[in-house]
Amino acid sequence: MGPKKTIPTEAVGTDIIADNPEKFYTFGDFIGEGKFAQVKKCSHKTNGGEFAAKIIRFDDASLKFAMREYNFMKALDMSGTDGLVKLIEAYVVQKYLILIVELAGTGDVNETLLKHVAARKTLTEDHVCTYVKGLLETLNYMHSKLALHLDLRPTNIRVDKTNQIKIVDYNTCNIIANRKSGSVVDVLGDTEFCAPEMLNFESVMPETDMWTVGILTYIMLSGVSPFFDEDEDVVVANVQKVKFTFEIDELQGVSTEAVTFMKKCLVRAPESRLTAESALAHTWLSDDYADNRKKNRLDCQSAISETDERLCSEEEEDYIYASFKLRTFEEDENVTTELSDEEE
Repeated sequence: MGPKKTIPTEAVGTDIIADNPEKFYTFGDFIGEGKFAQVKKCSHKTNGGEFAAKIIRFDDASLKFAMREYNFMKALDMSGTDGLVKLIEAYVVQKYLILIVELAGTGDVNETLLKHVAARKTLTEDHVCTYVKGLLETLNYMHSKLALHLDLRPTNIRVDKTNQIKIVDYNTCNIIANRKSGSVVDVLGDTEFCAPEMLNFESVMPETDMWTVGILTYIMLSGVSPFFDEDEDVVVANVQKVKFTFEIDELQGVSTEAVTFMKKCLVRAPESRLTAESALAHTWLSDDYADNRKKNRLDCQSAISETDERLCSEEEEDYIYASFKLRTFEEDENVTTELSDEEE
């Protein structure tokens, strides 16, 4: 039997509770999986409130990365927007950091933004505009606080029953000191959605998120991803060179204003892109253009669904596999790095 572990140094002095959250919450089905964590639906044993529990596996080498999401949620005042899931409380046990957060969407593990859009019987530019505006409103708030998301892949965006956009997963988020100088960060996101400056290890800034807004808009209007290729090296080269076209068949019939909007997001120099604030004022998103958007029906739901399935399957290849058996620091530790018979 190995020695008893103590509370990690990084968690000392924080509001993180060194106890088993299963004492206070009933954990239900898995509603999400990722490279570093799994998410379970949970309910408070006293008041019955429903939340999501993000269970992040860590070891001595990776704890600083596990703490990054917690630190971001504590540092950013999230009360100013409905588009971010709020932190309720956090727990730490042996091997796992557990974040209890607001429940985004309906709790359906497959309820990505693209799945939601693809499920519509009728899809118009006006519907796409609603999702884009919701995303921009949240980003505008974040960027006003110098907070960047940097991984706005579709699986990190959910839609609740009121059509409210919810951005989730803050592991890659960064609060920069200066809007213009930005900050150099590691590439943790999907290269298909990364801005050129990220792939070139140049400074990121609020407009880095706007690049991804352009890609998400492109997918929702056409069903295809502008920089995707089976060869990852080609994807990186396409992004770095901003190599794509708006003349493809999938975008035939899309309004000129929508194309202009995307072009102003997908600009090589981040300082030349639309900001979240200026994007919200763009003609394509304006009330005056609503009639035009409503008349422009799209027929790309099947293509959107195929893109969503591809993205989800690619993420599944990197899903973490662990027991997620929660032991407090007072309990005996299972010292093996592999899953024991008990943990399996």
